[in-house]
Order: sequence, then C-alpha cells, then structure tokens
Amino acid sequence: MRSTRYSVIIANRRTGVVRRFTLSLRSLAVVALVVCTIPMLMALGAARKAAWQRAALEAELVALRDENGTMRAATGALTSQISSLQTVVEDLSQLSPSADEHTAMARLPRAVQQQALGGLSPAAAREALAGPTTQPDPMGVVRQMLSVLETRLETARPRLERRAALARATPAIWPALGALSSGFGARRDPFTAAASMHPGLDLDVDLGAPVHVTADGVVKDARYHPEYGNLVIVSHGFGIETRYAHLSRHAVRPGLSVTRGQIVGYAGSTGRSTGTHLHYEVWIDGRAVNPLQYLVARDASS
Repeated sequence: MRSTRYSVIIANRRTGVVRRFTLSLRSLAVVALVVCTIPMLMALGAARKAAWQRAALEAELVALRDENGTMRAATGALTSQISSLQTVVEDLSQLSPSADEHTAMARLPRAVQQQALGGLSPAAAREALAGPTTQPDPMGVVRQMLSVLETRLETARPRLERRAALARATPAIWPALGALSSGFGARRDPFTAAASMHPGLDLDVDLGAPVHVTADGVVKDARYHPEYGNLVIVSHGFGIETRYAHLSRHAVRPGLSVTRGQIVGYAGSTGRSTGTHLHYEVWIDGRAVNPLQYLVARDASS
C-alpha cells in the first residue's frame, strides 16, 4: 500500500510564483520530531550548564568560607600576638629611668654599670637579630615578624630590668633640705683642728627635720654609734651603700625594704657632733665617694 503523501504549496502573491513541496507522512513525522527535539535539547543543555555553574559557584563559596575562616583565625592570632606585644612594650617602657636617675646613674663607676647591665651572649644576639624566613603567605610573614620583634623585646627585658634596678638603687636625691655646711674630702677636724678626711656631706638642718633615703634598698643597720650617733645604713645593691648619721632617732629597723624618698630618721646632734645637722655618706664597692656628684634632684618627686 502506497504511503500517504502531503503537498505543501508556497505561493508568492507579488510574482505569482508557486512552489510545491511533497512530503510523505514518515518524512513529515521526522521533520516534526526534529523541530520538537531541538528546543528540548537546547533546554536540557541550558539546564545542565546552569547546574554545572551552580555547582562551581557552591564549590567556590565553600572555598571562600574556608579561606575566610582561616583568615579570621589568623587575624585573631595576630590580634592576640599584637596585644601581647603591646603589653611587653608597655612593661618595658615603665622600666625606663627618669632623666635624673639616668644622670646620676651615668656618674657611677664603669665597673658598677657593667656589673648591672651585663650583655647578651653571642648566640642570643644572633638569634634575636635573625631576620624572618620566607613564608608561603603574607599572614605568615607578619606573624614571624611579630614573633621576631617579641623575641628581641623579651631578650632585652632582663637587661632593661637590671638597668631599671640600678637606676632605683642609685642615690639621686638630697636626703634633707638644708645648706651644705661641710663638703667631702680633706678638712680640719672640728674637735682637734688636725687635718682629717671627711667621708661625706654635712647638711645644716633643723632638729627633727625628716631624713629621706636617697635610693631604693634594704636597711642594713639602724643603731647607735659612738662617733656617728644614731646611724642608719642602707644597702642598695650593686655595691652601693648610703649612711645617715647624728640622727635624733631612727624611723626604720634592720631588714626593712625602703624606697627612694621614704623617711628613715630625723635630724639631730647625737654622737661626735658639734650641733644639729645631718651627716650623709655614699659608699661604692667599700669606698667612700663624693655624694654631691649623685645629688641631681631635690626630692623624690623631682
């Protein structure tokens, strides 16, 4: 049986040309199937492309979230490290001696300064000065730079602490407010008129005037002495010692820790004395030195 055939006629009204296309049912079905399949394939391709793009975006979003989490953790660690570093810097800044302390400390014998300040070992110095190694990410470089800086500061801390301790131990204020009646060095003995060595300073002060310790330290002795009268001796460490003599009475006891400016006694005229005054001495490494070179401030608040 012959298959049914269909004719498609296309006529041009302007020219009158007529075109005829004859198709079998099978051919028409194929054409119709192709015409319907193409949009479906296009829609399917578009859907698969959208799904692929969505999957790629989701994977990128997950990666960005992971990276963001890593950055947040690194930022938190850096913030903590910077805060710790700031604390170290603030602590070290408090160890810096005042201008008066620095001036008085600079007048100490070189041996005393070197004993107090010391120095870094070559290995520690090399480790402290070593630069940061290359890191695979900028955050790593910043972290290592901060670590190196913190290491340098921590390495410097013992030296600065010793320097601060030496500054506090250096006699830097006047023990009492009064005129200088007798200086350090050779003079005529007020009792015998013979030449003698005066190991300290005499300050003309009123009876009962407060006498202040000139640096931080520990009271080594507080007793009566036949020549010095009521005497207070304070040990400041680093081989430094101060003495306060002819006091009317003591205000401290042996073993007591004292800070610069604290009252250790009151002026008087006890012992071998010609009148009310304060006799003040500074000893370094067992030798009396001129206290005037260390009296750079009038009192502890200067």
